Amino acid sequence: MTQIWKIVKWEFLNRLKSKLFLITTFALPFFMGGMMYLPSILIDLEPEEITKIGLVYDDQNQFLIDRLEAQLSLSYRLKSGEPQFNFYRFLSEKEALDSVLKKSILGYLSIPKMVLDTGKVKYFSESLSNIKIYKGLSRTLNQAVIEQRMIEQNIDVSLIGKLSRGINFETFEIDSGGDISEGDELSSFMVPYLFLIILFTTVFMSGQLLLRSVMEERTSRTIEILLSSVTPEEIMRGKIMGLGLLGMTQMSFYLIVGLLFTYIKELATIELSQIPIFLIFFITGYLFYAAIFAAMGTFFTSEQEAQQSSGLISIVAILPMVFASYFITNPTSAYTIASTYIPPLTPFMMIIRIGTGTVGLNEIIFATILMIFSCWALLKLSGKIFKTAILLYGKKITIGEIIKWVRT
Repeated sequence: MTQIWKIVKWEFLNRLKSKLFLITTFALPFFMGGMMYLPSILIDLEPEEITKIGLVYDDQNQFLIDRLEAQLSLSYRLKSGEPQFNFYRFLSEKEALDSVLKKSILGYLSIPKMVLDTGKVKYFSESLSNIKIYKGLSRTLNQAVIEQRMIEQNIDVSLIGKLSRGINFETFEIDSGGDISEGDELSSFMVPYLFLIILFTTVFMSGQLLLRSVMEERTSRTIEILLSSVTPEEIMRGKIMGLGLLGMTQMSFYLIVGLLFTYIKELATIELSQIPIFLIFFITGYLFYAAIFAAMGTFFTSEQEAQQSSGLISIVAILPMVFASYFITNPTSAYTIASTYIPPLTPFMMIIRIGTGTVGLNEIIFATILMIFSCWALLKLSGKIFKTAILLYGKKITIGEIIKWVRT
């Protein structure tokens, strides 16, 4: 046991001081945060400009245009206080089109004579990437058309506000104890996804380090020196434990940053009672993939081959992230529940379902037992492969040989 702890200490401290670990641990959360907020920051820093819009319409719609301009002037203003939109009338669509091509205006609205009857309006621009502009125009013009129709039917326009006022729809969450708290739809999506990313990142980063460690020591024949004082089983256990401890250190940092993020953004955070459950599925998820990566480290002599093979495993594990929006919004669907009990996906799926508050204690217990059994079986198989293949150099290992080692 003393020898195992020496390996644990070596793997943990050696990787803890590495530049790769420090950069990925401390820079990744801030990089992800920057990717999320940089676009909005750049938008805020960008100088404000008046949006020039062309109008092509019939004289009989002048009252509609006046109402449109008045409403936009009230609703959309720059920080300087000036109206965001300036309008320019064109007698034909050809003139308006020429102005768009000359960059004199951003785009133009084509409002037909019978717009109050047809309700059809066309907007032309070289780029429709700025959704806020044409959605704002569409929303305001729609309101102006409704009001103009009411005026022509001798209906009091002041009734619009009362008639169109929506309801105040509030959401509340009920926990397993029957306690009620104010709900937050964004939090219900963001929190499970945030912790899913943390789990995936730490499990696979630790697993990749384990794969590289085994492969490097095997190809450099450092493993022969180690085997003079320790057994292959002790080497494997020490490496898995050491890098698992490293992963838990990394995960703890990510959790702290994630909790701070949810607190600053006033999102619902994960409950303290859920932290032990999160740790259970981190440990079992890590052990499951660590067993695979430890065995894989004995198969390859080049990092390129190892990365290609580990990439295939990552594709399977990343499925919960790819379909996270479906799983989070449909946590009780048959597909979501079935995916929960597929061992390679179980840790990630349980984090999603725990975050959405739709998983019972009996399901958590069953998933935990399933993962413990799966980890035990994989670690046993991996140990047999590791013990035999660790000293094979320059020989390509076949599937048949692996099956033979497992059976013995």
